[in-house]
Amino acid sequence: AINRRFEGAMSKVVGANVLRTAKLTEAYVKADQDVRSTMIVSATASWHEEQNAKSMSKSLIRKRDQEAIAKERQAGANEMLVRRSQRLAELYEAEREQWEKELAEQGLVIAPNR
Repeated sequence: AINRRFEGAMSKVVGANVLRTAKLTEAYVKADQDVRSTMIVSATASWHEEQNAKSMSKSLIRKRDQEAIAKERQAGANEMLVRRSQRLAELYEAEREQWEKELAEQGLVIAPNR
């Protein structure tokens, strides 16, 4: 009678151990799948963040380039205006000197501003 109880208890324990081991194995497999899935999602998210950062930095570079071009154009326009003003002043001065010379040849003088 003792052997039968022992055998019955032993078979229940063995069956329970196998069942528990199978459940643990399934849990580990599920955990491994979850880890792999999480790693894939994490890698995908990292890639998208990197691409977003690159595109943002490219757009910032383009924006800075456009601002630099606009500043260069404005500086060029200002320089051209200064040069034109200077050349125009030189032209007026040369014409005034020529006119005074022609008047002096005729014995005339321009009256100074009062």
